[in-house]
Amino acid sequence: MGSGKTSWSIQHINRNPFENFLYITPFLDEVARISDSTDRDFKQPINKGDGKLGSINELLACQYDIASTHALFKRFDEESRENIKNGHYTLILDEVLNVIEPYNIQKDDVPLLKDSGCITIDEDGFVIWNKEKANYDTKYNEIKILAESKSLVCINQTLLLWHYPPNIFTLFDKIYILTYLFESSILKNYFDLYDIGYIKKSIYSDDGKYNISDFYIPDTKSYSDLINIYDGNLNANIKQKQTGLSSTWFGKKVNSMVIQQIKKNLYNYFTNILKAKSTTIMWTTFKDSKTKLQGKGYSKEFKTEQLRNIENAYGFLSCNARSTNKYRNCYNLAYCLNVYLHPSVSQFFRQKGIIIDEELYALSEMIQWIWRSRIRNNENINIYIPSIRMRTLLNSWINMSLEYQHNMAS
Repeated sequence: MGSGKTSWSIQHINRNPFENFLYITPFLDEVARISDSTDRDFKQPINKGDGKLGSINELLACQYDIASTHALFKRFDEESRENIKNGHYTLILDEVLNVIEPYNIQKDDVPLLKDSGCITIDEDGFVIWNKEKANYDTKYNEIKILAESKSLVCINQTLLLWHYPPNIFTLFDKIYILTYLFESSILKNYFDLYDIGYIKKSIYSDDGKYNISDFYIPDTKSYSDLINIYDGNLNANIKQKQTGLSSTWFGKKVNSMVIQQIKKNLYNYFTNILKAKSTTIMWTTFKDSKTKLQGKGYSKEFKTEQLRNIENAYGFLSCNARSTNKYRNCYNLAYCLNVYLHPSVSQFFRQKGIIIDEELYALSEMIQWIWRSRIRNNENINIYIPSIRMRTLLNSWINMSLEYQHNMAS
């Protein structure tokens, strides 16, 4: 993080005037940054009343340079794929794409659809919408559309996963994925599952220019003097197991007293221990748990549309935030959650013989969030991490030897 991945991208785009580029990033403000920072006339899809998919398909057909978001990329259809192939595009993917996600349905939906003859489940677990029911107009039309594009997988006969069709990654002339700890990501395991080859590289800066080099592991010990991890009574006064502060844990009424204590600890940490100004604070938890923990002095949250119009943000920042520099002046942090893969996602890979490293995944998610703060500028930060597991992971990451990091990455 902070090694200059976006800066390298801008430099690379400017140096290759004869390539067609599709730049995909999580946030709209980063889309604008690419459009404003390159020498090229990047186009952005617009909503003409029925979403942006039609617009980006027109742009792809005309072989424009395009900057857009992860959300729209995940909606690409057969027309999009055909235009990408014909346009000989280079894809620059800013941060890994969530290629497999839980798909929210009611518990009885899958059995109902199977019993009615609308769907069957093939040997690989994919949901198939039966052709004789193709003209049915029901509340399950979205499931029908996703099933017809082979984008839904069934787990345990009741759970559905949205699954991005892997063939799109074969249609580009070149692909660059800009991320850190790629080996911890779902995308890496997805590539392994579908035999999509990749080569890991590193970026370094030399006299203001950014270069790609052979992959190397950075020395994380250099951050030991910059990251002040709170180690005091605000950790000891919380009773928890290793799985404490997980999303499931926050939903259990039996933990309500401990949640109240964490809220008190947050206020005490920011107000009394750090005496922090609200504009220096950045904190997070799960979206559904935010109201349980927010309090006076640190409740501010900037919406996406607000972030586009301000230079410096602070307060609550989503735990899965990526590719934003708006919080770069914040240095008093709190990370109030314990990260685990959704069980259906890990089970999907287990059924395919792939075991995802949950510890590395959790570490990566936390580090990506921390690096939204001013640590990205090599400036010191303070952080409170009430989860025993997450606190241990960060301490281990900072103190681990280069040899250990290499073994973990391998």
